[in-house]
Amino acid sequence: MKISAVIFDMDGVIFDTERISRRVWQLAEKEFHIRLDDEFFVQIMGVNHLHVFDIYTKFLGDYELGKTIFEWRHGHIKEIIDTEGVIVKKGFNEIISYLNRENIHQALATASYPDRVAYLFEKSGIKNPFRVMITGNMIQHSKPDPEIYLRAAAELGIPITECMIIEDSINGIRGGIASGAMTVMVPDMVSPTEEIIRETFSIENSLLNVIDLIEANNHELDNLISY
Repeated sequence: MKISAVIFDMDGVIFDTERISRRVWQLAEKEFHIRLDDEFFVQIMGVNHLHVFDIYTKFLGDYELGKTIFEWRHGHIKEIIDTEGVIVKKGFNEIISYLNRENIHQALATASYPDRVAYLFEKSGIKNPFRVMITGNMIQHSKPDPEIYLRAAAELGIPITECMIIEDSINGIRGGIASGAMTVMVPDMVSPTEEIIRETFSIENSLLNVIDLIEANNHELDNLISY
């Protein structure tokens, strides 16, 4: 199937924010005398505000404590980004330029809300290239539910089977696979599981490698059509 559109996650795919998040979680563990394991971080990645407190409550056993930590963390994350800025992931500018040259559509599908999307692009110093953005406040079901990707494809007017989804989280990858899209993992803070290795379309080290993947896929199909 030819790739006609690419749907991007944001945190960990476009911006190197997951490391900041993990850094602040380490501070939160000391501040609130809590201890969180790797399973917590796997479950929380890619989840929007509507569902994040369910996970906090599950692991912390206290809904109100979860809300307090949520607000505390976001204040500290903002302080770090205001001071240090935010790094754009390797290959993002290049892949956007490539997609524009090839007339391949693009969309953003993130659990973050619009104000945070605008904030991160502002702090990164790059222009937001996305005409279509589906954010966490626009959906009822969080990743790994495929709703956010199906909404993005519908807004683009492209069949989901002609879309490539780029994700870094387990929740995101599972949602992408469930949507029926060609789902690619570019690992950031979480390594792919055996399930993900088996079921995902491809696992790539960087967005630069994803350019090569799209080029090879679409070029091969163009050659088949020409015969």
